[in-house]
Amino acid sequence: MQIPTDTPPMLIAINATSQIHLIIGTNSLAAARCTKSLQSGARPIVIAPETSGVHFSLKDCIEKEQVQWIQRDFQDEDLKTLGREEVDYVVDAVLVTGGDHILSMSYCS
Repeated sequence: MQIPTDTPPMLIAINATSQIHLIIGTNSLAAARCTKSLQSGARPIVIAPETSGVHFSLKDCIEKEQVQWIQRDFQDEDLKTLGREEVDYVVDAVLVTGGDHILSMSYCS
């Protein structure tokens, strides 16, 4: 069976309370993802170098300490070290908002 490659994304509803959402990037899409994560009860962690231009609404969330910002490039081990203790530190969701080098990784879809 051949899997179609031109299908639309699937929208899902999950209870994200207390989940860790890893957000890669600091652009306007990252800001929107952080807002939605916060609204759903998740804890967003942004990973991007300090030199990244930070969207104004994301900067506001960081300054209010609603969002943690790790100021460096994404590293593979982030997936297994930044999550909750009860799930062996594996993050619950990863939201990639930019960076071709990240999108080209074999485990990104």
